[in-house]
Amino acid sequence: MIPLRLTVRNFLCYRNDVGPLDFEGVHVACLCGANGHGKSALLDAITWSLWGQARTGNRNFDSLITHGESECRVELDFQSRGQVYRVVRRRRSANRGRTELDLFIVDRGGDGAEDAVRPITGNTLRETDAKICQIVGMDYATFVNSAFLLQGEADAFTRKSPSERKEVLASILGFGLYEAMQGGARERRDYYRNQMDLHQGALQQAQAEIDSIPDPSEELTDVEQRMSQLDDELVVRAVEIEQLRVSAGELRANGVRLQETAKRIESMRLDIQRAESESETVRQRIEAARGLTLRADEIAAGASALASARERYRVLEQDRLRFDQLRGERDKYLRTIDRVRVQLQAQVESIGQRINDDLRPAAQRASIVGRELEECGELERVLTVEQGQLDAQIAEFAEIQGRVARLGGELERCLTDGKALRANQEQMLAADAVCPLCRTPLDQDACGSVVEFYEAEIAAKLEQHREIQAVIRENAGMLDELLRHIEKTRKDLTSRTTKTQRERGRWEREREYGEAAQKQIDDLLPQLEASVSVLEAETYAEDDRFAVAKIEAQILELGYEEEQRQQSFEMIQALQHWETEQVELNAASARLPEDESQFARVCKQTERLHHELAEMEIQLVADQQAARDLPAVEQQLRIAQDSADGLTRDRNAAAERRGFLAANAERRGRLRSEIARLTTVCQQDQNELAVYTELFAAFGRSGVPAMLIDAAVPRIETEANLLLGRMTDNRMAVRLQTQRTNQGGSLTETLDILVSDELGARSYEVFSGGEAFRINLALRIALSKVLAQRMGVPLPTLFIDEGFGTQDASGRERIVDTISSIQNDFEMIIVITHLDDIKDLFPVRIEVEKTASGSNFWVSA
Repeated sequence: MIPLRLTVRNFLCYRNDVGPLDFEGVHVACLCGANGHGKSALLDAITWSLWGQARTGNRNFDSLITHGESECRVELDFQSRGQVYRVVRRRRSANRGRTELDLFIVDRGGDGAEDAVRPITGNTLRETDAKICQIVGMDYATFVNSAFLLQGEADAFTRKSPSERKEVLASILGFGLYEAMQGGARERRDYYRNQMDLHQGALQQAQAEIDSIPDPSEELTDVEQRMSQLDDELVVRAVEIEQLRVSAGELRANGVRLQETAKRIESMRLDIQRAESESETVRQRIEAARGLTLRADEIAAGASALASARERYRVLEQDRLRFDQLRGERDKYLRTIDRVRVQLQAQVESIGQRINDDLRPAAQRASIVGRELEECGELERVLTVEQGQLDAQIAEFAEIQGRVARLGGELERCLTDGKALRANQEQMLAADAVCPLCRTPLDQDACGSVVEFYEAEIAAKLEQHREIQAVIRENAGMLDELLRHIEKTRKDLTSRTTKTQRERGRWEREREYGEAAQKQIDDLLPQLEASVSVLEAETYAEDDRFAVAKIEAQILELGYEEEQRQQSFEMIQALQHWETEQVELNAASARLPEDESQFARVCKQTERLHHELAEMEIQLVADQQAARDLPAVEQQLRIAQDSADGLTRDRNAAAERRGFLAANAERRGRLRSEIARLTTVCQQDQNELAVYTELFAAFGRSGVPAMLIDAAVPRIETEANLLLGRMTDNRMAVRLQTQRTNQGGSLTETLDILVSDELGARSYEVFSGGEAFRINLALRIALSKVLAQRMGVPLPTLFIDEGFGTQDASGRERIVDTISSIQNDFEMIIVITHLDDIKDLFPVRIEVEKTASGSNFWVSA
C-alpha cells in the first residue's frame, strides 16, 4: 500500500479548512513538528481510513471528531499492486454514533483527462473492510507489527510473548490462508465422519428391519381368494336389501302422509278456535261502539269544557313566564348592587388597613431616623480624623522606607569601595608593584606604606559598613512595627467605615420610606372618607336601583297569582277523561261498518273449516290401517343389512391384511435397494474422511506453516542483522529461535529473540533503551521486507513514528544513515520526529504546525 493523497476534515486537531496532503513524488520524507501539533494524527487518519482503527482503539471513534463538531471525514487515495484506489470513511456522533465507508477504483486519466471513479463498496461495513484488507494484503495488526512503527509501539513485536510473535509472523507470511484451509479441512473431515456414522447407523437399522419382516407371498394368495368369495356373497345381499328398502320406503311414505294428515287436522282445529275467538271479539267491539254512540252528546259537552280549561291555563302560563322573566331581571340588578356595595366595603377596609398597619407606623419613625442619622454623621467625622492620622503614618512609613533604600545604596557603595581597596592592596603585595598614581615601580618600603594605608582605609570602610547595617536594622524594625500598626488600623478603619456607611444607608432609606408613607396617607384619607360617605348614603349603583324599581312596578301591574294557575291545572286533570272517550267514540264510529263486515266473513270461514275437518278425519282412519305392515318389513331389512355388514367387515379385514402384506413385500424390496446404496455411500465416506484427515494435519501448525516459518526465519535474521550491523558497527546481531527444549526434555514451538554483542548472546529484554530501539527497528524493517516478498511486489511503504529520543547524536546519525541505505528497498519512507537535528537530514519535509484555529501542514524541500 502506497499513500498518494490524503484529505482530512474535522479529524482530531485538523478542522475543515486544511487542503489535501499530496504524497506523489515523495520517496524519503520527514514528518516534523512540535509535540502535540498533529504529526501522529495524520498517520491515525491513514490507518483509520483503511482499517477503522487508530490509537484511540477500535471502539472510541467519537473521540476522533474535532471538539465542537458533529462529524469527521478522511479520504485516502492509495496504490496497491499497480492499481489506484480511493477509500472514504466518515463518522457522525449523532444517534449513538454511525460510521460510513465507501471504496472506489480510480482509473487515472492521462494527458490532463479526469480520473474515472468506479464504486466497489460492499453491502455492509464489514464486507467493505474485508475488501480493503484483501486489497492492501494485510490487516491493522500486521501493519503496526511490520510496516508501521507506531509512536510508543516500536517494540510491539519484540515485547510480545513468543507465541504471540509467532502468530504475528504467521499473519505476515499469510498463514491465515492455511488456517482457513485447515478450518475447511476440519469442517469437511467432521462432516464426513458424521456422515459415515449416520450412514453406518442407517445401514444397520435397515438390515435389522428387513430381518424382522417375514416373506408375505403365500399368505397374500390366500387372502385374495377369500376376498373374491366375499365379493360374490355381497352382490346377492345387495339385491335383497334393495327390494326390502323399496317396500319399506313406500310404507314410510304412507306413514309420513299419515303424520301430515294428523298435523293438518290439529292445525285446522286451532284455526276453528281462532276464528270463533275472533268472531266473539268483533261482536263485543260492535256492542261497545253502539253504546258509545248512545252517549255522544254527553261526551261532546265534556270535551268542550276541557278545551275551555286548557285555554285558561295557556293564558296563565304566559303570565307566569313573563313574571319569571321580570323577577330574573330584577335579581340580576340586585346582584350588581350587592357586588358594588361589597367592592366599596372591601376598598374601605383595604385603605384603612394599609393606613393603620403599614403607612402610619412608617411615618411615625421619622423622629427616630433623624436621631440615628445625626449619630452616623458624628461617627463619620471621627472616622475622617482617624483616616488623616492613618495617612500621616503611611507617609512616615514611606519616608523611613526611602531612608532604608538610601542606606542600602550607601552600604552597597561601601562594600564596592572595600573590595576595590582590597584589590589595590593585593597589587601592592605583588613583586612588580607600581604606584597607583604615577604608575612607577615601588620598592619594598614604599609598598609597605601603601599597604598600611589601604589597610587603614579598609578598616574605616568596614566600620562604616557596620554602622550603616546597624541603622538599617533599626529602621527595618521600625518599618515592621509601623507596617503592622498601619495594616491593623487600616483594617479596623475600613470595617468601621463600611459599617457606618451601611447604617447611614439603612436609616436614609427608612426616612425616605417614612416620608413616602406620610404622603400616601395624605392621598388616601380623602379617598377613604368619600367611599364611607357613599356607603352610608347608599348612593352607589343608582342606575341599577332605578331599574329595580321599574321592574317591580311591571310585576305589580301584571297581577300574576300562582294559585290561579294551579287551580286551572287541576281542572284540566279532572276533565282529561272526556278527551279519551271522545277519541274512543270517533274511532268506534269509524270502525263499526268494517267490524260488522268482518263478523259476517269470520262466521262463514268457521262453517267452511268444520266441513274440511270432517273429510280429513275420514282419510286419517284409512292411512292408519295401511301403516300396520311397516314394522315387519323393517325387521326383514335389518336382518338382511346385518348380514351384509358382516360380509363387508370380513372383506375389509381381508383387504386390510392384503394391504399390510403388500406393503411388507414392497418395503422389503425398498430395504434391499437402500442397503445396497448405503454400503456404497459408507465406502465413499470412508475414502473422503481419510483424505480430509491428512489435509487437516498438513495445514496445521506442525505441517506446511511450520515449514514456511522455518524457511522465513533465516531471511528475517539476515535482513535484520544487515541493518543492525550498519547501526552498531557490526557489534550486535540477532537470532530467532523457533524451538527450545522444555523441562520434560521434548522440543516446544517458540519464537525467542536472542541478541549477540561483544559480551555474548543474551535475551532481548536485558538491553538498554537505545540498543532495544535499534533491535526493534532492524526487526520491524526485516518483517516489512518479508511481507513485501510474500505479496510478490516491491516493498511499498515504511512508517517510523518517533523513537530517536533514546539515541545519542551518534546513534541518531547511524539510524538516519541506515534509513538512507534502505531507501531503494521501499517505494516510500516516512519518518516522524520533532528533533531539529533529525529533520534537517531529510531532503523532503512535511511540516505540521498547530494554531488557535487548528493544525495545518505543508510540504517543503
